[in-house]
Amino acid sequence: MKFDILSNTLLRQIALILSIFLLGGLLFIHLDSFIPALLGAYTLYILLGGWVKKMEEKWKMSRSVAITIVMLGSFLMFLLPMYFVGQVLFNSHTLALDQYSSFFKAVKGFVEQIEVKYQVNLLDEKSLDKVFSWITQSATQLLNGAVNGVTGIFLSYLILYFMLRERELLDKTLIKIFPLNQENSEQLLGEVNKLVFSNAIGIPVIGIVQGVTGLLIYLILGVPNAVLWFLVTCIVSMIPILGSALAYIPVSILLFANHENVRGMIMLLYGFFVIGSVDNIFRIWLQNKLGDTHPLITLFGVIVGVQLWGFTGLIFGPILFSLFLLLSTYYGREFQGKDENNSSSLM
Repeated sequence: MKFDILSNTLLRQIALILSIFLLGGLLFIHLDSFIPALLGAYTLYILLGGWVKKMEEKWKMSRSVAITIVMLGSFLMFLLPMYFVGQVLFNSHTLALDQYSSFFKAVKGFVEQIEVKYQVNLLDEKSLDKVFSWITQSATQLLNGAVNGVTGIFLSYLILYFMLRERELLDKTLIKIFPLNQENSEQLLGEVNKLVFSNAIGIPVIGIVQGVTGLLIYLILGVPNAVLWFLVTCIVSMIPILGSALAYIPVSILLFANHENVRGMIMLLYGFFVIGSVDNIFRIWLQNKLGDTHPLITLFGVIVGVQLWGFTGLIFGPILFSLFLLLSTYYGREFQGKDENNSSSLM
């Protein structure tokens, strides 16, 4: 009799779980284009939620007024400039690809000169064309993602409004969703919020600082399309390990190709010693202030994130990768200890 009851309960549980996964998968498939907007809304919620709470408790403002002020202020300070940057990238992405096309032609010409002079075969022409094709495709995907990210800002703000208005309910719901005990769920939510905050602030700030550092030398050396190269430097600087080298090395090679050897050498040395040093020093400072994220985690996260969400993946990709590792850690904390205790008690 007990076996029949357990069987019926187990069957109903399995049927319910399958229904949840089926409906969840169906919703995910048809709403996948809104995931960047949802992630952006939660990121803004982490960044702005404390200000709303402070206005309510310290300055005795109503929640609606506090939300309106915070959302309007953040839009004017951060997102409106991002909108104009997106427009510049959209209008000049063809020019950016032409610049990199010129860079590859210069590299190809230099290699051909070495091959003719020393009678050696250094580089397969088809391999170089494949590399250029891959970079062109990736750059186009990234720039298109930037435009889509700009258009998704307004949807993110709509979701953000309801998140801020139902702040307590959202936090309780997130804690209940985690399949962990109360203590571990609260700690995990705190770690996730810290992770989102450090990536949302740290990654763009590093890109902007290196972009400004690069813009100074672009203007001094009279590099054509200096503002465009500034934006390119900001974007590629968010990619760890390679980073800003994807900008200043092509610029220096283009200068060499135009027989401006002195300016090309200055650009190369400045990029390696100054821009690279700014990245290392500033990244260490941010890690001490906001939290340490290993460069390899950021690198693999960027690779996955760009493929999933385009431009916004530069930020959300590392968060996704770090969240995977974080959940694995909490799994061990939640269940492995219990398994050891159970086994010891049996013995």
